[in-house]
Amino acid sequence: MRKDAMKILFVHGMGATPWDAFPTLRRLRKAGHATATFAYFASVETLASIQARLVARLSALARDGDYALIGHSLGGVLLRHALCSLPAGTRQPRHLFLVGSPMVATRTNIYLNRFRLYKLLFGECGQLVASPQRMAAIGTPDIPLTCVAGTLGFPGRRQPFGGAANDGIVQEAELRPELFTDVVRLPAHHPLLPAHRQLAHLVHQRLS
Repeated sequence: MRKDAMKILFVHGMGATPWDAFPTLRRLRKAGHATATFAYFASVETLASIQARLVARLSALARDGDYALIGHSLGGVLLRHALCSLPAGTRQPRHLFLVGSPMVATRTNIYLNRFRLYKLLFGECGQLVASPQRMAAIGTPDIPLTCVAGTLGFPGRRQPFGGAANDGIVQEAELRPELFTDVVRLPAHHPLLPAHRQLAHLVHQRLS
């Protein structure tokens, strides 16, 4: 790797796969970075199991030197929780990119949580992002952070979010952009944010 290159781990969102970020990770590799992904299965894994595996993965990354993290949607929530659970003295990432990742329970998940199919498909992960209390209990690590918000949601006041800025699934207000000093808005729908052509550029720029 080049001297300014970085090991970068991507964690996908709920109901998604690591392949969602393939274009971005390919662009980052072309820029000289070493990329990897962390996969989980919300329908069959417990939240505790996912978190234990993620903490172990981050601990291994930290032992090898500097690294950065990209979390899409629930992936960002899992990363925040795992980082706050790392053993004392563990090297923290150089940067955490939260891509369409809510800081509070989302209106969409709270609504969907009324249905049995949602609970079957997304298990404890789905319960987490539908719980205001559990989401509020997850801390935010004291490291450089970038909030990435999608802007191609439902327009107009008659849409499901009542005119609030959104990416089709998450409202921008649920990302709590006022908590960040670095906020980037990309013209993309929520599921397509990890593959947006500008994401790799902004990640590389921040790490450089």
